[in-house]
Amino acid sequence: MPLDLDFMIRIFPELFRALILTVQISFLALLFGIVLGILLGSLRVIGPRYIQIPIQWLVNYIRGTPQLVQFLIVYFALPRIGIVLNEYWTGVVALTVIAAGYEVEIVRAAIESIDKGQKEAALAVGMSEVKALRLVLLPQAMRRMIPALTNELSNVIKASALLSVIAVNELTKVGNKIIYETFYFFEVLIEVAVLYLIVIGVLGWISSYFENKVFAYGEAITATEVR
Repeated sequence: MPLDLDFMIRIFPELFRALILTVQISFLALLFGIVLGILLGSLRVIGPRYIQIPIQWLVNYIRGTPQLVQFLIVYFALPRIGIVLNEYWTGVVALTVIAAGYEVEIVRAAIESIDKGQKEAALAVGMSEVKALRLVLLPQAMRRMIPALTNELSNVIKASALLSVIAVNELTKVGNKIIYETFYFFEVLIEVAVLYLIVIGVLGWISSYFENKVFAYGEAITATEVR
């Protein structure tokens, strides 16, 4: 049975709005995750051991447990500690937790990829370890970690499909709603998949651009180095 192209055209605006929401939440989560990743990743490198160990435990928890479980924990835990957010911001927080768990290792790998002589030289001229990190190591590390962060945004967008379980009207949830209302399974699923592929494809192109052009004269940290 051929696909109903007219139906797919009619539902495109609704799916596209859901896609925009998905990208918005994912991008915010990536930004907040970067802030946490830089803070915690830096502490993983220069912090005392009693700080490094809990951070490593947190990273192991995030990377070693199902994302659905993490979403549900955030969804039910926030109200228990007095933080009441709507579905949108709950989704941002949940995705931020997931993103931060990987970005900590991206930051750590990028910092540790810098030649140790640069840190030693900074310390030799009187800089503190924190100042050397802020002025010497992090600027170079940021340049190297951009491709991996671009790849992480793709992973966050794919993980956002799980936000449907906490009632966020992202792309997958809206697609399911249309299926329940119309029973056009294949048309909806194919269109949802194509929209995801387009976004991920664009992000993949951006990542390749940075690796091939921006980093032509320097080594970048790739996602495979931190996973």
